[in-house]
Amino acid sequence: MKNLLVFGLGLTLFSCVSDSNVDPLAELTKTQLKEQVQKAEVAMSDEEFYAHVQAIPTPLQTTALIQALGIEYNESILKNPDEGANATSWFGQAANLGVFGADMGYANIYGETKKSMDYISGIRDLADKLKVGQFFDFATIKELAENKDNLEKLINSSQMNFQKMNNYLQKQDRGKVSVAMILGGWVEGLNICCQISSKHPKEQALYESIGQQKLALETITSLLKLYSSDKYFVEFKSDFDKLVEAFTNVQIIYHEGVVTQHEDAQGNLVSEDTSTSEIKVSQTDVVNISVAVGRIRNNLVNMQ
Repeated sequence: MKNLLVFGLGLTLFSCVSDSNVDPLAELTKTQLKEQVQKAEVAMSDEEFYAHVQAIPTPLQTTALIQALGIEYNESILKNPDEGANATSWFGQAANLGVFGADMGYANIYGETKKSMDYISGIRDLADKLKVGQFFDFATIKELAENKDNLEKLINSSQMNFQKMNNYLQKQDRGKVSVAMILGGWVEGLNICCQISSKHPKEQALYESIGQQKLALETITSLLKLYSSDKYFVEFKSDFDKLVEAFTNVQIIYHEGVVTQHEDAQGNLVSEDTSTSEIKVSQTDVVNISVAVGRIRNNLVNMQ
């Protein structure tokens, strides 16, 4: 379940959905409704959707690795939290909400509480514009984000309320809004890792973390197919295809091991798998990936 943190809101975002009976969809203009409301073009059940979501590495996993390696905090690689209002299209707003979530998670991992809080205003603004603000309890988010010891609690709350938000959007035929959030968060997480890796080229763990993202490409391609005729997804896929090409020479080799089972001290059955994977990624690969994901990221954060 922890991978439902997914789309990158880090997911340091969702918490305590409100019980308001007001339908925010009614507040959207006719133009916004026309753009946001669209049934998925490819059938995918809720179970399939969440399976796809779980398969995408989260920005929080990436930033936790960076912090664990003892690498210093680098605020310069993050999006300015004051620039969230620049996006006027629903896709730009949703994708940047994902970007802000990833950046908020990065700051929070390093204990940069003030910077983490700076993102709340931008997140609130974008969530309200998308009419999903009812799924964000900002008081609780602030309280939990200020206390790193409560990160697990924040994660658990995030998982449940992302599902509630996505279910709501799916019922309103606005599922592509949550997909855009996922894309924004994943792109920002990968970009952060690439930017840090360029400054610490001897950290092989960062190379491997970047190479491991190849596993997510097919999953993201499936999500893009859900709305393949939408103009924003078409534009995103054009850049995404270049990123896929940059991963061509990255190899992920599996070494099959042995699965054993035993009971722990509490009498619970525990399975252990000794299988391993080897990630082969060169400096040239990382440079190419950095350029490709940087292009996508810049297009997202500057989107109107």
